[in-house]
Amino acid sequence: MNLRRIILSRPGRLAQIGLWSASLACVGAVGYLHLLSGLGYEFHLFFILPVLVVAWFVSIRRAYVLAVLTVVLWYLADRQLGGEGSDRWPLLFNTLVRISILGGAVWLLARMRGILERETRLARQDNLTGLANRLGFHQDGEFLLNMTRRQAIPVSALFIDLDHFKTVNDRFGHETGDRLLARVATVLRERLRASDLAGRLGGDEFALILPGTGAAAAADYAAALRERLLEAMREDDWPVTFSIGVASFATPPADLATLVREADRLMYTAKHDGRDCIRSSSA
Repeated sequence: MNLRRIILSRPGRLAQIGLWSASLACVGAVGYLHLLSGLGYEFHLFFILPVLVVAWFVSIRRAYVLAVLTVVLWYLADRQLGGEGSDRWPLLFNTLVRISILGGAVWLLARMRGILERETRLARQDNLTGLANRLGFHQDGEFLLNMTRRQAIPVSALFIDLDHFKTVNDRFGHETGDRLLARVATVLRERLRASDLAGRLGGDEFALILPGTGAAAAADYAAALRERLLEAMREDDWPVTFSIGVASFATPPADLATLVREADRLMYTAKHDGRDCIRSSSA
């Protein structure tokens, strides 16, 4: 999975400029070497590789520009090597073939990357709510937990279960139930900081990871979030409330499972205490 992330990574703006500049220099160097070595050596691969790198890691537009520049350099080098008496029609034909091959390769590579990115996103994203699914939540959650351990900062988790959600499905249908879940996800996204993580772990269960959030701040956050969720339910006249467990650790636990399991346990405590409430703990 780490290799897949590396392959699908998109460098920052400065890195893209550097990669683009290096590819331009590479194409120029290959054209010069081709001119020095003559027609006896084949340089197709060395002309094509920089274009493919730009198509994959920078942008398809710049890859097309580089493809045109590459073919022009290739044509000029071949014409110079062939001398003034060389027939231009074969050179023009070869140039058209080359631009077709490079253009097709750039288009195909861009399509492949798009498909891989979409598959990767769907494998880690809940299709209904757009939040992380169980797999994505645990992968990103482990990353966040490792970050809190490195920085020696507190971390909190919320586990949220919808009370009486089955009643909505039974009375109004599953389509309404899906709209309700999507509305909950919208509220969660509205309340998230850039460093936080929210996920739908299945059915009507949601979880949040709040790096850098201690027990007192997590309790305030959960109370405000619950009020906003209840307000959203009242807006559509849905008879749903929320049982929330809040687990806070001043020193981050060894693994994500410990953090989420404690929040889950507290959520069930809230359920057993009559639902529609928050139960918290700190360690």
